[in-house]
Amino acid sequence: MRQIFSSQRVETVEGVAELLRSHGIEVKVTNGRSYKTRRRGQFSYTDLGNTQGYPAVWIVRADDQPRARDILRDARLLDTTRRDHPTAEFAFRDTPDAGSGGRSWAWRIRIALLVVIAGVALVIGLRHRGGPAPAAP
Repeated sequence: MRQIFSSQRVETVEGVAELLRSHGIEVKVTNGRSYKTRRRGQFSYTDLGNTQGYPAVWIVRADDQPRARDILRDARLLDTTRRDHPTAEFAFRDTPDAGSGGRSWAWRIRIALLVVIAGVALVIGLRHRGGPAPAAP
């Protein structure tokens, strides 16, 4: 047996197991539902805890593992390291993007606001400057 998928959520593991069973692959779920398991909403993805205790999907026959991995890759449940896979275009980019359009707009708005603030400060400063001081008697 070989482990192919694990998650903190029992529902996710059961869904993956059902997906693989529907394709005719014999699987076994370990650390599944029991009276000791935490229910929905009582776990945190940031609290890693004991990763060996997570619910997991195991492939019973090793011959089914490549086909199961392909099924999980097609469902985008498993990352790929192959460049020839259709979803690999998102994982491997030849050139980085020049910049995000949102960042450039935010930068332009900041500069415009700074120019407006500087203009208002200049106008206020010139108004308070006024004319020459009155002559002393």
